[in-house]
Amino acid sequence: MSSVTETFAGQIVEKNRNRQSLRNWLIPTITLLFTVGCSESDASTPDAGSEDLSVSAQSVVINELYPHGTDTLTDPDWVELKNLGQSAVNLSGYRVRDDKTFFTLPAQATIPAGGYLILYCDDAPDGGASDRVHLPFKLGSQDEFYLLDPSGATISSASWNAVTAPSEKSYGRLPDGTGLFIALTPTRSARNI
Repeated sequence: MSSVTETFAGQIVEKNRNRQSLRNWLIPTITLLFTVGCSESDASTPDAGSEDLSVSAQSVVINELYPHGTDTLTDPDWVELKNLGQSAVNLSGYRVRDDKTFFTLPAQATIPAGGYLILYCDDAPDGGASDRVHLPFKLGSQDEFYLLDPSGATISSASWNAVTAPSEKSYGRLPDGTGLFIALTPTRSARNI
């Protein structure tokens, strides 16, 4: 057996002599590092059945958009966000934008687990409506839309033109929530078909 030594994570191990000893040390060490790395001492565990609104918005995607609104009151442009996660997500402080205008989502911008949130792109003030979020811009026939976290990092995005989102069609993911964007029959607040 060789007496040459090598260093592994600050430990000196003799080659070919202590392989079993190394395995006995390595497996518990990796388990401990994984366990410590995955836990946070200041994290609180929600009560059973409660919603964890601090869940990352990484589970939220732009699911469908309709850039062909003809009237801001009865037929506005809209964007549908979908929460793919198992817990509700509060998007308060998150931002959305088109090709030029930013908007910070209000406190009531919460999406239930597996649910949808419609953002009305009607260039109208919110007016305090708790069930609706109005954005200060409209969508164009050739445009882009982004969901950004509070630091400005892009979570989800979509861009389209008159060919990919033809008149009277929405532009959405199929399968719902996970697929590529294609022209669809509009299904606002419902599963894309």
